[in-house]
Amino acid sequence: MAQKKKLSEYRAKRDFTKTAEPSGAIDVLPAKHLRFVIQKHDATRLHYDFRLELDGVFKSWAVTRGPSIDPKDKRLAVEVEDHPLDYGDFEGTIPKGQYGGGTVMLWDRGFWAPVGGQSPEEQLRKGELKFMLAGEKLKGSWVLVKIKNDRTGSKRNNWLLIKHRDEGAHAGDEDAILSKDRSVASKRTMAQIAAGQGKGPEPFITRRRTAAKPDAVWHSNKDDDADDPAPAPQSTKPLKRTLVHKAPKKAKSVAARADTSSNAVLGITISHPDKVLWPAGEGPAITKIDLAHYLEATGDWMLKHVTGRPCSVIRAPDGIGGETFFQRHAMKGMSSEIDLVRISGDREPYIEANSVEALIALGQIASLEFHPWNCAEFEPDIAGRLIFDLDPAPDVEFDRVVRAANELRERLEALGLVAFCKTTGGKGLHVVTPLKTTRADTTSWSDAKSFSGAVCQQMAADSPNDYLIKMTKKLRTGRIFLDYLRNDRMATAVAPLSPRARPNATVSMPLTWSKVKKGLDPKRFTMHTVPALLKKMTAWEDYDSSARSLKSAIKKLIGS
Repeated sequence: MAQKKKLSEYRAKRDFTKTAEPSGAIDVLPAKHLRFVIQKHDATRLHYDFRLELDGVFKSWAVTRGPSIDPKDKRLAVEVEDHPLDYGDFEGTIPKGQYGGGTVMLWDRGFWAPVGGQSPEEQLRKGELKFMLAGEKLKGSWVLVKIKNDRTGSKRNNWLLIKHRDEGAHAGDEDAILSKDRSVASKRTMAQIAAGQGKGPEPFITRRRTAAKPDAVWHSNKDDDADDPAPAPQSTKPLKRTLVHKAPKKAKSVAARADTSSNAVLGITISHPDKVLWPAGEGPAITKIDLAHYLEATGDWMLKHVTGRPCSVIRAPDGIGGETFFQRHAMKGMSSEIDLVRISGDREPYIEANSVEALIALGQIASLEFHPWNCAEFEPDIAGRLIFDLDPAPDVEFDRVVRAANELRERLEALGLVAFCKTTGGKGLHVVTPLKTTRADTTSWSDAKSFSGAVCQQMAADSPNDYLIKMTKKLRTGRIFLDYLRNDRMATAVAPLSPRARPNATVSMPLTWSKVKKGLDPKRFTMHTVPALLKKMTAWEDYDSSARSLKSAIKKLIGS
């Protein structure tokens, strides 16, 4: 249980259906000495991940320029979340769009031991850890020193990694050690690892007896501009929702909602309110407090489509210019305003945003996008809506996407369904149809996916030069990908009015069909413009009364 808490942040930041990174579930070999690994990581910025085994996990630091064997050369080491021990055998590629996306090499590994009379835990608490390394590349005495200004109150835990003067030191040759640039586990270069070539990495920590496959390279099969990660294959066992934590009920006063004089929005304190999340572009920069006020203004409307559904978020702690990651599960220290639910088949609780305060609390931890499941409210095993994602190739004009949305609307209406449209906040459009969820009307998720796939297949077959249902990039030129994969258990789609972690802070904007016409510009819907538009918006007013039976639509489709 203690280890589970230590790894909660690590697991919350990763979608293990999309990345080959270890989850911490694999047994590791016992060792007489503490182990260390250093992984060269070509992510947003090239750096070296320095990991020391302690108390059943890897204490981890990102060394921005890599370790130096020159004692005068102090290297910045930013403390990050604890990693599982089986991560010490990971070498491969994290897919784009996932946290830390990029190629990972096992650059060095071996054993370490603390130096001095105090325990390593006590040394870390005091901000100075002295230790010995016995690796294939790094050897001798080292020290990690926490930067004094960061010992209290700083969001980032910055340390310095310094080589002590001994036989392993080499003054004046600060980067000499980094020239030894092959994996200690597979003898491969970064390029070979990225290409899945050469010998797989030999295990050092896990009980696996053979090397991992060299082509264990995981890439996202969606475009970089895709709406959100596609779901993995799922069990057909019924999903059950169990409430783990319920946010306390609070009286919402009009005065509290109107108060913009402090760094508290609806009672949620916003730390670092002036932190820029979206830099200035076509409009002014948007800060963390701006995001909180946006969620306050739009939250009641958003909740109609988010409440009672597990909600994944895209977080960007350093703004859209830094690293972003897709978070499905709750993590240690989350605000009590956020409901936590457990879905059968998964031990880790999911996030639910069932109040405006919960949305703001998620904004406080730099959640820039909200991606709820498409199930019925509080019923994860029942399809609550169908979503068709019209995703154009880069060379397709947006007016063609508009025509596609109107054609899809006609096809759905011919089958007895009511269609709605919204921008994605990117380069496409979503066509959405609400479903009846009474006992007599519910259908299985497999039927929902099969139905939506059949509609898209018919549309693509009728106009093969305009549409396709395979996401293969080489086939995309000049065509629109009709993505029906949102219509599956546990799949997500960006919520109406959710911001996007993209330049100019575009928003997924609900539209009336009269607006879905030639000349529609999705870029005009941003966090700057939407709150004012929302006050006079009539789009989707009849959404709740427009739910129709999918069973009836399936019968019409089969008979057509």
